[in-house]
Amino acid sequence: MPAVYAIDLIAKRDKKIKMDRSIVKGWNVHYQTLEEVEEAARAKKQKEEEEARKEAEKEAGHRTSEGSDGKSQKDAYNAKTGSYSGHYGKKPVQDEGQKQQIDSILNEKPEPFEFAMSALAAQNANG
Repeated sequence: MPAVYAIDLIAKRDKKIKMDRSIVKGWNVHYQTLEEVEEAARAKKQKEEEEARKEAEKEAGHRTSEGSDGKSQKDAYNAKTGSYSGHYGKKPVQDEGQKQQIDSILNEKPEPFEFAMSALAAQNANG
């Protein structure tokens, strides 16, 4: 049986002073048990497996994802913006609210819009 020593008030004070002056504080140190270490390792391994599975699903989804017009998401990637916006605006608008918003925006300044449309029509007719 280990020896048990009585700690007097002076020894307590000296220990407190030593801890207060040390860089690593004794009350901030947590000694992990073997079970805690094993549980942390299991959780880390499980998290890594989950991330790998999600990444594999994401890659499989990118390979098989097709747009409504048959183009893949890879073709839709826009390097300038860093997003998959290549198919944006290719389908007609179905929502009536959005149609009204588009018409109101385009009709705010009809002269520049009509000029641009006529320039496009002229360009298509010439080319």
